[in-house]
Amino acid sequence: PAWFDKIDASGGAVFFASGVFYYFLTEQVKALVQGMADAFPGGVLVFDAANRTAVKMIAKTWLRTAKIKDVGAYFAVSDAKSELSPWDSRLQVSSRGYMMGYNDLKDPSVSGFFRFLAKVGDNGMKMQIVKIGFGDRE
Repeated sequence: PAWFDKIDASGGAVFFASGVFYYFLTEQVKALVQGMADAFPGGVLVFDAANRTAVKMIAKTWLRTAKIKDVGAYFAVSDAKSELSPWDSRLQVSSRGYMMGYNDLKDPSVSGFFRFLAKVGDNGMKMQIVKIGFGDRE
């Protein structure tokens, strides 16, 4: 968290962590989020998450294909609001489906195959984009 001091968040701060948290233990992510809530009241953190099944799949497929050996996939979330909100009373947690939450699947330009993948990813693997707002200190 030494980098916290290097950021001027006087006008607010938005942080993105794309494809990162899967490789950390839940307690590490929790400590980071709580530290960010302390350092950046009024700030926002946005990241992608998935359930345990999807995270295991990442470890078995992508990491192996990339020949990455000394990293495991650990952090998994199925229901962001119910699982992450209890970490700290200042957190405002929301999430949307990774694919269906941001794309209009009814649009005729969206292929049936993409619709199928979106349903498997968002529903079966709980792939999601999570947004955490850091409320002011109480």
